[in-house]
Amino acid sequence: MFVSKFLLNRQKIVNPPDIHRAVASYFAGQAPETARFLYRLEWYKIGISVPFTVYSETSPVMQLLPECQLFETTELKALEDQKYQDFALFAAPPFDNDWDPVADENKIINWLKKELAGAATIVNYKLGPNNHLYYEVDGEHQQQQTVSINGTLQVKDRSKLDLLRQSPL
Repeated sequence: MFVSKFLLNRQKIVNPPDIHRAVASYFAGQAPETARFLYRLEWYKIGISVPFTVYSETSPVMQLLPECQLFETTELKALEDQKYQDFALFAAPPFDNDWDPVADENKIINWLKKELAGAATIVNYKLGPNNHLYYEVDGEHQQQQTVSINGTLQVKDRSKLDLLRQSPL
């Protein structure tokens, strides 16, 4: 798995489908089964250019686009064999549209525990900052609630946890 750092030009592109298309262009020409990726915007650093991270099975191909620019790619190393791992997660849990990250803290942590089942247990955590992602699809304005979770995990099965961190939650 590869981890790549990009900069998004918010004056050129803001909607998730458009961001996805721009990132996908960095994998053009690769076999569809290996050109899979997911990305995470660093919304806490909002400005004209927003940094974001792309996780992919193959390395993106360097090119210049006005919408987003690739500036670094590294291969993701396996987790070190440790009893505890610090983590930072930016997630959009698959709840209905009417949930609140502050009021529904137990619901969020229970969802994360279910996702971690057998791989790790949560030792401690802190929620926030939380955001709404605003975007437009076919002229319709939409939003998605997100939550950030930081904390420490006690590793139960390192290989399961390593696979889990390479998959979208």
